[in-house]
Amino acid sequence: MNPDRPRLSVVVASYNAPTTLERCLESLAAQLSPGDEIIVADCSSRDPRSGATRAFPSVRFVRFEQPLTIPALRREGLRVAGGEIIALTEGRVVPSNGWAAALIEAHSTHPQAPAVGGPIDSSPATAFDAAVFLCEYGRHMPPTGDGEAGELSGANLSYKRWAIELCQDLVEAGAWEPFLNRRLKQKGHRLLRAGRAVVWYHNSLAAGQFLRQRFHYGRWFAAARVDGAGVVKKLAWAAFCPLLPLLLTWRLARVVGQRRRHRRAFARALPWILGFQAVWSAGELCGYVLGKGSSDRRVF
Repeated sequence: MNPDRPRLSVVVASYNAPTTLERCLESLAAQLSPGDEIIVADCSSRDPRSGATRAFPSVRFVRFEQPLTIPALRREGLRVAGGEIIALTEGRVVPSNGWAAALIEAHSTHPQAPAVGGPIDSSPATAFDAAVFLCEYGRHMPPTGDGEAGELSGANLSYKRWAIELCQDLVEAGAWEPFLNRRLKQKGHRLLRAGRAVVWYHNSLAAGQFLRQRFHYGRWFAAARVDGAGVVKKLAWAAFCPLLPLLLTWRLARVVGQRRRHRRAFARALPWILGFQAVWSAGELCGYVLGKGSSDRRVF
């Protein structure tokens, strides 16, 4: 541990969610220790700094006028973060009490673990909100317990500094967390989850925004997955896309059933969920056949 570095840096990716961002910063400010740092990487259409800097003078803003993707916002925050442990979250989630302490404790208990994440929960008000949450974060809902995790979400994730350095090329390229997760596992490391480090998601996206997001994220994901692959492999993945909406929905239903949480919300949101999965699948199909296009530069 370098005594000249902060113990913890928290990078918040922020885009057009001013109310939840304020609640997020309130929670972080209440639980971080002196010397820890909060960095907000923001590209909102309205600059949130004027009110936030008065309420949270210790928060550092990295502001961009042009839209950036969430991985790009995280990259810019990581460039200025000085902590030995660097936590990632978003302006649409509010960390629960004890979130930071739970992550730090897990890193201390498992010094060889490169990354520790936590569950993501929500109290959706509408079927649409429930569908957004479940499609985006359903596989990370509690209860998850502690221990090894197959994947971690960038909305609730923390890295040791050396782990970021192992994935620096991916970070600079604006890669999403699944590709960083895969890199760390390929190098023989275990990803861990701290069950008490819960964040709460609050949707601020309209239907059109989320549909565009799903399409472009699906397209980017598919293009990155088959980058450098031959035509036959790309077409094989593309041929599987028509089955994806039902497969993805079935997988989500299993998670909801196993964890016995949000079952009524899932039932109410099922038409939205199927539509969102279909749009994601269309994005994947385009990614396999046509490449990423401009999808790696889209925000919402």
